[in-house]
Amino acid sequence: MGDIFDRCVHFLSNQRIGTAEDLSVASRVLFAESPIDNAGPALMLNGEEGLQFSTNDYLGMSVHPEVLAAGREAADRYGLGAPMGARPLTGTTELHLALEREIAEYKRTEAALTFSMGAGAMMGAIACLAQPGDLLIYDQLAHASLVCGGKISGATIKYFRHNDPASLERALESADPSENKMVIVDGVYSMNGDIAPLPEICDLCKQYDARLFVDDAHGHGVCGENGRGVAEVLGVEDRIDIQAGTFSKAFGTYGGFVTAPKEVIFYIRCMAPTILFTKATPACVVAATRKSLELTMKADDRRDQLWSNARYLQTTLQQRGFEIGDTETPITPISFAGNGALQVADMLRNKYRIWVSPVVYPAVRRNSAIIRVIPTALHTREQLDYLIDSVEEAVQEHSETLRRKSEDGSVARAGGSQ
Repeated sequence: MGDIFDRCVHFLSNQRIGTAEDLSVASRVLFAESPIDNAGPALMLNGEEGLQFSTNDYLGMSVHPEVLAAGREAADRYGLGAPMGARPLTGTTELHLALEREIAEYKRTEAALTFSMGAGAMMGAIACLAQPGDLLIYDQLAHASLVCGGKISGATIKYFRHNDPASLERALESADPSENKMVIVDGVYSMNGDIAPLPEICDLCKQYDARLFVDDAHGHGVCGENGRGVAEVLGVEDRIDIQAGTFSKAFGTYGGFVTAPKEVIFYIRCMAPTILFTKATPACVVAATRKSLELTMKADDRRDQLWSNARYLQTTLQQRGFEIGDTETPITPISFAGNGALQVADMLRNKYRIWVSPVVYPAVRRNSAIIRVIPTALHTREQLDYLIDSVEEAVQEHSETLRRKSEDGSVARAGGSQ
């Protein structure tokens, strides 16, 4: 007799996707303990003040006094958990409905629906919109929550090469014309920082009668003159069927949303499992999110500062010889060979008091890794300079350590170069 827990017991010993070293490194990254005060540009590391360059709090809304006050006032009035129920029961309040109207207005769509979790918005919407017999075509780097929704739906799933319209067209050409089809992409890709070629994708969806779902979690509040995301930047807001996002990035709170024509939103409201079978977002979070949305739509100065910081950071890193890929957003992936990113990140945390996020295999290709750095609107030029200098010094120190070990015969090859 088999036991479904057997795979848990033998998880480490039976892994086929990586070496023992890969698993050890991945475990250190996955289970690293982060300081709890990691909102905003500063935090405490080992009892000393340090810098935070690892959150998605692009505009600093998570620590904005007005956002905090709105959440505090609602918590004082309603408690931390209210409303205590799922949306179809006691979980839909005037606050939730007001936020949905405001999101729809912000995104210039007919209707919006909010979820208590960002991933729940992506999974739930796709899970109920698609069914067995439908075809979902994903960018190969689409966020895992989008793919999970497709798997739940039972639809057929295909992939096209990342940001490659020609590859997408081949997938659409080979599909049965009678199939219901939906193309699913991110607006901004969270590890690379690049953006989807939405105009070309929109053209193909129109040509082959496919719907288009765009998860712009990292674009909302950040991209576009008015912060409406990548679709605003590329001039295709009225050509995308469904747009989704989260409140845990530029809005600095928690939860997610989808926007679409009103009949589509009504259907998702009735059918999405992540609406029907989970507790509604607490009123204090909704109140804070409404205030954050209000401020984000007017945050031209913060957006300008965010992009100024991002351009300065990325240009200076490249001038110092660092590879940051094809990023087009404030997301700044500094590339390393081997597992060098992990050792450099450790030095940055322990010696320089800078909290950054190393990303290793299997999230990226084997024998490569990145340190993902995200400047925010609240970082100063002095803090950016300190980060850049510290990264350079840490890399040099790491390379020198590897060189000495190699000369001693204790390391066969070096890793972690710029």
